[in-house]
Amino acid sequence: MKRESVEADAEPPPIGSRRHTWVAERLAVTVHRGSAETSVEVSGEVDLASVGAFRSALLAAVRTEAPTVVVDLAEVDFLDALGLGALVSARKRAIMSGQRLVVIGARPLAYRLFVLTDLAGPFDVRRREAPPTESPRLRPRPRLAP
Repeated sequence: MKRESVEADAEPPPIGSRRHTWVAERLAVTVHRGSAETSVEVSGEVDLASVGAFRSALLAAVRTEAPTVVVDLAEVDFLDALGLGALVSARKRAIMSGQRLVVIGARPLAYRLFVLTDLAGPFDVRRREAPPTESPRLRPRPRLAP
């Protein structure tokens, strides 16, 4: 498995194998190439410090021949507007090349970002349901100071 750090505005390196990983501060993105679909597994935080690696991995995934690119956000702890912008850019390129880009596994806060920006539909976002321990009803409420 190749691992490398990618500068914020670097073009994505060519993928010579079926699997390639980009690593940045608090982020790892692995692209798995297949004939029917290319999957992008993202883990960590997508923010100013890591969006370059995220963008590079997305663009490399879109450059594959697969008709569908699936971006899995199940292990993403934080996604800001820059990360969302990288997804929008990758989706535009995918559409221009006849591909479909979908997002799966979005945690509740990331899913809300897609909903608030009216992008949940265009990305066909599949949200990840919160495990019982993350349910707001099961978390103890903070006590207010008197």
